[in-house]
Amino acid sequence: MNSSVFTNKAQTYWPGSKISGPILFSMWGLALSDYFIGFNLAAAATVLGWLFVAIEIPRLKAKQRPLILALGIAGMLFSILAWSYGSETTLLELLDEHLKLAMLLTAISFIGLAIKPQASQTSKGLKSYLSTFLGMHFFSSVANFSALPVVGDQVQRNGTVDRLSQSILARGFSLSVLWSPFLSITPLVLEQVPGAYVTNIYPYSIPLAITGLLLTILEARFRYQSRFDNYQGYPMKMATLHLPIMLISSVLLMTWLFPGTSTVILVSIVAVLIPLLIVSGQKGMAEGGQVLKLQVFERISESRTEISLFLCAGLLAAGVKACIGVGLISLPFTETNAMVASICLIAIVMIASLGINQLAVVAIFAGLLADVTTTPTIMGVTYIYATALSMYTSVFSGTNMILRARYGCRSKEILRNQLPFTLLMLAVGIGTLFIMQALGVQ
Repeated sequence: MNSSVFTNKAQTYWPGSKISGPILFSMWGLALSDYFIGFNLAAAATVLGWLFVAIEIPRLKAKQRPLILALGIAGMLFSILAWSYGSETTLLELLDEHLKLAMLLTAISFIGLAIKPQASQTSKGLKSYLSTFLGMHFFSSVANFSALPVVGDQVQRNGTVDRLSQSILARGFSLSVLWSPFLSITPLVLEQVPGAYVTNIYPYSIPLAITGLLLTILEARFRYQSRFDNYQGYPMKMATLHLPIMLISSVLLMTWLFPGTSTVILVSIVAVLIPLLIVSGQKGMAEGGQVLKLQVFERISESRTEISLFLCAGLLAAGVKACIGVGLISLPFTETNAMVASICLIAIVMIASLGINQLAVVAIFAGLLADVTTTPTIMGVTYIYATALSMYTSVFSGTNMILRARYGCRSKEILRNQLPFTLLMLAVGIGTLFIMQALGVQ
């Protein structure tokens, strides 16, 4: 039995699927409660998180399972090596490295309950392009990967999407990574980079996002002029963007009201509470309860890939840090600056382009460099920016895999479309890092 057949059978018949959802939801509740009341609930949440991973491994996609298993096994091997040399790091400390991120991913899955994209009147040319591109950008800031097929199915022609629409989908989504707290990388950076704060990162990451959007619009206008002038996309109504605006505004407001509270915690609360309130308000409390039940018992486990990836990448990062702690591994530098950040930026994009998930790469880099990071804002911007570039550049990223699998886009075509833009954006990013250093940003 080949791996794809095994995965299909597991997704259909695996008995653990009936309990994995409630286990994951319980993990979310315990991890959230631990932040406010303690009582070492994080230990129980960690056990449940890894129990979920163990149950869901057979249901991972055949191409995803080897990478996730490799990360987890490598993490345990590094941990055992560190213990053999006297490391006092406990098993719980190794396993809960990314517990809050698993909690966040669980919460974000609830946002889909209240998402209802709506198109405005059909238009062509500049107006259609801008409303589709910017609508995709803001919609995907909370809809995550689900935004790609929603918009992609509307702009495809004869089962595929042309190069202009590819840029709308891939860059519209990827550039939202630079500012949306509901996409995993910003919370990961805030948790993994000591001294990184969203209020310090946004003044640099948001202009980078705006730069990417403007350059994409200019490229579309001059590189694809004949297609651009008659472009008929999927212009979104403002009503579609009400949920993203409400969610992001709520997080920013709560961050201002409770400045000492972790952004991951705030996002985890808002992402569950607001969609459930919207559904209950529209359909009544009884229907809201049914929606919650369906979410917990059937839909929530669909985040298995991201949660498994983050927990295993966290174990690897924790195991390597344990080896560093006992002197088995030494880093090539003892502090960070714009040059180190530039090297990390290029390295992450290159490694991700070879097929390693960019979020896992960033998690490992951030974990390894945590103790020597003397410029948390510069490094935070670096990690977020590297993720954005990788998501539309690497043919192995989730973004481009959807384009390849769902719309038949070829890898060579994606690279030809995105690589020149990536090289330009790399130069913009590196220049920004050195400007930040010149301004005295730490």
